[in-house]
Amino acid sequence: MTHKLFDKSSPIIEFNKNISNNQEIFEILKVKMIQELMIINQEGIALLYHNFLHNERVDDEQSLASYFDVICRFTKHSFKESLKTLELDSFIFFFYTHKSLFHLVLKCENEKYNKDVLESISEKIIKKFLLKYKKELKDFNGETSLFISFSEDIIEILAAKFDEFKKLLTMEQ
Repeated sequence: MTHKLFDKSSPIIEFNKNISNNQEIFEILKVKMIQELMIINQEGIALLYHNFLHNERVDDEQSLASYFDVICRFTKHSFKESLKTLELDSFIFFFYTHKSLFHLVLKCENEKYNKDVLESISEKIIKKFLLKYKKELKDFNGETSLFISFSEDIIEILAAKFDEFKKLLTMEQ
């Protein structure tokens, strides 16, 4: 049996359930922590969005990205601090702002997240994204489909650091 992790506009990454490492990664994404991911540029544009649980998209991811960007700018300007989390009743949004002012936002279940793991995941994802798409970002013309293939990189990052993430999650419980 295979699991399809990414939404319809993204390449489908399939995991073979017989491979325990892939299944464990899927379970962490599905049950333990990350539900959705968004990378936002300095202008507040969602460059990449993934829903790890369903083949559904946010109704208007660009409006959501603009809202998140405004909140991050407001907290930085008004309070001289970076926004780290926005907590709702059943889930949280975890914000990672890179020194380039790109944001990575992770939607997580409220009770099942580990800040250290999310910070580590976010840092690795955003650094690789900025490095891989350096030229495209410099000449960015609004075309976000250029970044769809990055979903494969996300899985590589999670798989490469899986033992570290698993250890942190185990220590938390």
